[in-house]
Amino acid sequence: MKLNCIIVDDEPLAQDVLDTYISRIDALQLAAKCKNAFEAMNVLHKQKIDIMFLDIKMPTLSGLDMLKTIDNPPKVILTTAFSEFGAESYEYGVSDYLLKPIAFERFLKAVNKILIPAHGARIPEESTPKQPAPEVIFFKADKKIHKFHHKEILFLEGYGNYVKVHNTQGKPLLVLDKLINMAGQLPAGQFLRVHKSYIINLVHVSHIEGNRLMLGEREIPVSTTYKQLLLDTIGKNPGKSG
Repeated sequence: MKLNCIIVDDEPLAQDVLDTYISRIDALQLAAKCKNAFEAMNVLHKQKIDIMFLDIKMPTLSGLDMLKTIDNPPKVILTTAFSEFGAESYEYGVSDYLLKPIAFERFLKAVNKILIPAHGARIPEESTPKQPAPEVIFFKADKKIHKFHHKEILFLEGYGNYVKVHNTQGKPLLVLDKLINMAGQLPAGQFLRVHKSYIINLVHVSHIEGNRLMLGEREIPVSTTYKQLLLDTIGKNPGKSG
């Protein structure tokens, strides 16, 4: 029997990351994604939820304030970009506390605290996603629809409401869209956000040095926020970095 999960987070990218992680574990199924505490409480009133992935910092009503209003909440795994909430969060009886950006290995460790039965048998992770992602992506630009294989994309560079798609075919493509929206359309195991303005294709990384990495002749900055996730990912997939 699968456990119903709910994601409560006002950031679409954070929702997409958790959605992808949940889909990799056969014992879990996603029941709903909510962008604020009020949407989440509505879901909790209508159906049985076993695990709630709850962001702490949300507009109007924070995750911790939400927990104060719920009688008999489901198992809760808190998520946040702010480490200072760690000690306080455990006063609410949460199962675990995940610091963003969240690596899959850390996510799985938190989930297993709930999934592992009393006798200690670990619920196995699926070796592959339930539905393989398509190997191509389409971008609308210059009054045309352009098709790219994932391996042809070097990196995506965000400019407000536009994204520049740097690719192996030559001239970059300027697409009217936001970087955060494109993140959910690309396979998480191959593409990784390393900066608020950059998503890179790990296949084309030649080397990493300090807070920068090289994609061919192009130097890409790596922000402190995303650096550990990059290092964790490269560590698990050494063959993709050269």
